[in-house]
Amino acid sequence: MKLFLCSHFSSVGSLIKEEIENKKVAFIPTASLREGYTGYVGSARKLFKKLGAIVTEIDISTEAYSTIQSVFEEADVIYFTGGNSFFLMDQLRKTGTDGLLKKELANGKLMIGESAGAIICAPSIQYIEQMDEKPEDYSQKDDAGLDLIDFYVLPHYLTAPFKKVTEKIMTEFSDLNLSPINNRQGIVIDGEDSKVICKD
Repeated sequence: MKLFLCSHFSSVGSLIKEEIENKKVAFIPTASLREGYTGYVGSARKLFKKLGAIVTEIDISTEAYSTIQSVFEEADVIYFTGGNSFFLMDQLRKTGTDGLLKKELANGKLMIGESAGAIICAPSIQYIEQMDEKPEDYSQKDDAGLDLIDFYVLPHYLTAPFKKVTEKIMTEFSDLNLSPINNRQGIVIDGEDSKVICKD
């Protein structure tokens, strides 16, 4: 399985530019749809464009399953923006996109998860509730994540405006295998190996 998990994609995406250059990217902004600030979505679009990627943007909360399936099948890279982790996970499970994603990852495709897109890879997303408010219309009976990794990404560690909340999560969930990353770091997972890489 190939994953690149980060806090802020436009700051660190160039670290994996050979995986992105001139590739077809399924760009999923769904997590950001209910957020006030979405500047990171535009900056991610710009970086993909700069790297010559062919981007197809698709919102999994409104698109037909068959359309999502064909976009995923065509793509080399599947990218999830930041935003609300609970809203994103709810939509993935409700639409069956979680199954589609796992199938494409099993075929060797790269998934890039930024912030919420990284958080959802964990076994559970319950640990992030202090940072991400659970939507009133959240329809899942549990807080299961995609369970792609055996640790829990804590994005924006000690960076504004998340400094206090990330410290609090680190303390309260010290029994979890938390992996805190700041906005200049990314976690590369290739098969069984995972390593943190950093932008100077």
